[in-house]
Amino acid sequence: MKRPVIRMLAAAVLASAVAVTISPLAGAHHSVAGQFDIARTVTLSGTVSEVHWVNPHIYIEFAVKTPQDQAATWRLEGVPVGMARKAGLSLAMLKGHGETVTIVAHPARDGTAHLGYIIKITYPDGKVFQFSADPAGEKAAG
Repeated sequence: MKRPVIRMLAAAVLASAVAVTISPLAGAHHSVAGQFDIARTVTLSGTVSEVHWVNPHIYIEFAVKTPQDQAATWRLEGVPVGMARKAGLSLAMLKGHGETVTIVAHPARDGTAHLGYIIKITYPDGKVFQFSADPAGEKAAG
């Protein structure tokens, strides 16, 4: 009689341990629409100052001139490394050489300033990397 009780207790402990281990991982990944306003876009012009070429998503620090001529640094999330590579974008290209590039991004859904998700990157030579469709209504950053 004691063995079934011990097995049930062991199964409950194991299930609890798995739940505790997995729950932080479940919150680590998010949908783009959950964090960013996919109905709106901002168009930013500036230079890439830092690149975090890591999974699950690429992040860049993007130095933008605001209309008031004050620099603002945007933290922009991008696609996973593998998707960027498939699109033809490399770490060296993303870092650039200090040239001014244009990025279209979805702003943060919660209104967090200077946070966005990259839709498209356009380089001065005309090279474009498109990661999702541009919704109507692009507006300049500010």
